[in-house]
Amino acid sequence: MARKNFSDLRDAARRDPERSRRIDEAKQRAEGEIASYRLAELRKSLGVTQVELAEMIGKSQSAVSQIEHGEIGLSLEMLRAIVGQLGGEVEVTAVFDDRRVLLEA
Repeated sequence: MARKNFSDLRDAARRDPERSRRIDEAKQRAEGEIASYRLAELRKSLGVTQVELAEMIGKSQSAVSQIEHGEIGLSLEMLRAIVGQLGGEVEVTAVFDDRRVLLEA
């Protein structure tokens, strides 16, 4: 039985537009879940409860939980509000093969 390497499988999947769309959607969902997980870890590492964060940003504890579990989308505006209330800043960077460009400070 012949083996196929990952790049051959990926390229074959990308040639099918419907499959390519599903791959992109799954990747986007996964990236959102990772961002939400990291946000929850940040909040916990700072010793802030979901209730406290909810009060800081004017949302319900349920909304914070839904954000952290990827159940509702996290807009850039909401991310800025959360990170700002936790004492940080959000930087947006465009990443290319040969460079990184800071879009916002």
